[in-house]
Amino acid sequence: METYIRSFILFFILSITLTVSFSTVDGKDRGKFLYEETLTLYKSLVSNNQKSKKKEIWEVIGEAFYSVYISYPNSEKAPNSLFLAGRVYEEIGNRFRSFEDHSKALRYSREFVNIYPRSNLTDDSQIRIARILEKRGNKTDAYIAYYKIVYDLPRDDMYHPAKKKLKELKSYRPSRSIAKKILNRGIGRITKIRHWSTDNYTRVVIHVDKEMTYKSNFLKADPKTGKPPRLYVDIQKTEIDNTLYVEPITKGLLDKIKFGKNQPNVSRVVLYINSFENYKVFSLTEPYRIVMDIQGAGANPDKIFAGNNSKNKKYKNNKDYKYKPPSGDIDSLKQALGLKIKTVVIDAGHGGHDPGAIGPSGLKEKDVNLRIAKILKEKLLRDGGKFGIENVYLTRSTDRFIPLEERTAIAKKRNADLFISIHCNAAKDRRAHGIETYILSFTNDQSSLEVAARENATTTKKISDLEDIVQEYLLSSKIEESNRFARYVQGSIVTNVSGKYSKVKNKGVKKAPFIVLIGADIPSILVETSFITNPTEENRLKSTKYINKIADGILSGIKKYVGENQTASIVEFNEYQL
Repeated sequence: METYIRSFILFFILSITLTVSFSTVDGKDRGKFLYEETLTLYKSLVSNNQKSKKKEIWEVIGEAFYSVYISYPNSEKAPNSLFLAGRVYEEIGNRFRSFEDHSKALRYSREFVNIYPRSNLTDDSQIRIARILEKRGNKTDAYIAYYKIVYDLPRDDMYHPAKKKLKELKSYRPSRSIAKKILNRGIGRITKIRHWSTDNYTRVVIHVDKEMTYKSNFLKADPKTGKPPRLYVDIQKTEIDNTLYVEPITKGLLDKIKFGKNQPNVSRVVLYINSFENYKVFSLTEPYRIVMDIQGAGANPDKIFAGNNSKNKKYKNNKDYKYKPPSGDIDSLKQALGLKIKTVVIDAGHGGHDPGAIGPSGLKEKDVNLRIAKILKEKLLRDGGKFGIENVYLTRSTDRFIPLEERTAIAKKRNADLFISIHCNAAKDRRAHGIETYILSFTNDQSSLEVAARENATTTKKISDLEDIVQEYLLSSKIEESNRFARYVQGSIVTNVSGKYSKVKNKGVKKAPFIVLIGADIPSILVETSFITNPTEENRLKSTKYINKIADGILSGIKKYVGENQTASIVEFNEYQL
């Protein structure tokens, strides 16, 4: 086995450090492949009494699991890798009485709880934290860790063991108010800062391991000191993780990011930007993060025709002159005015460790969404050029997880003109069926709120917290354009699918607060293609013919919207009197 260990170490290091990027090994996700190799090694070690006495072998396996998590964070096996890294180091600490390895187990387990708060392994990681603390003699800290399982996490299989432990440790119990204060109002950690930027847009996301209050402020450029415009947030009662790393900023509106302690227990994150028009700052939960959106100074196509309703309206009745561009110059004119729709971003919902809804036979929404997205991209690349589409991008082309706020940022970074998020619907009632399309807005419709809660990976109660955020973005979003776009796509899918399949229900165009649509500022829709929880529609979603019908319907809707939009824009320009 030692020879196998050495071979594995060499293989693993090469796999992680190879500069040539490829996503599959023998048809498998690379992260998944490495995880399975490490898991096989781990099982062999556990069953071998002789080899399990060697600490260095345990350490290799523990680091291998953690390396999979770090190197392939979007793999569906990333959560399992991090979880098992914590388990292996707990075992090392127990077997070899190593305080240091128990500390590493604590760190990895806490990281799991923070990164994957909704996982079915979260309570297992939390009880590991409690066990280690109790073993160390930190009885009150252990009590609080067990308390979190019982009162702060969703009830799972560790609930009853934790509740039993609370009774055993009741003499170490702090008051309930103190316990809650420690759980919910203790010092938080800033664990990650991510960013995306174009020449006139920046989105920065700050990850905090628990919900904290914050204040934002904008500082104008200071010519005397030469400082550019700056936007900052002060996050209360937080520390900055000493492993925090921010990807280098290469180009775009964002110049640099600075972070540090502004005052005791207050962390400040400052964005230095090259130009400024407006900004928005809001927070999202599960996990908690603060989103900073900045729009830089730049041409806004909507403002080109602002004169139609302002002082330039006096030219409307001037019949002596009307500008009519030559037909050969139409494309150039549309391009110059920003009227040409040429870039589409398609978002395949869910992915990686997030399977989305699952059908009665086990079909996963994430897989269906990706199939539809890939086929739609192919069709747009093949036929889209006929009506002006030049660029088509996917937010993900493999089975990987992407946070909701990052999907919108990808669309902005690609300078998208249209954004389409592909999903499958789900319901407790398996008879529910049909096709519906959503745009970003408010609603009191309970079924729409439930759909948004599921796609946002939250609860309907948390959905209400998005009201203020959505309100801000509705003022600048393309609501009417999105509505028209949604109507074309919805109608085209239903028409296309019902021509071949029976009992196709048109559930219409609806409104709901979807996080993935917040901040897009372009015509954006979310399509619920069919109910994966309905046995009949699940079987259809397995069919390539059905998937193609849906993709053809979306393609037709895009074509109709693009045609209407460009025609209307040129007519409007022709009517504009100089």
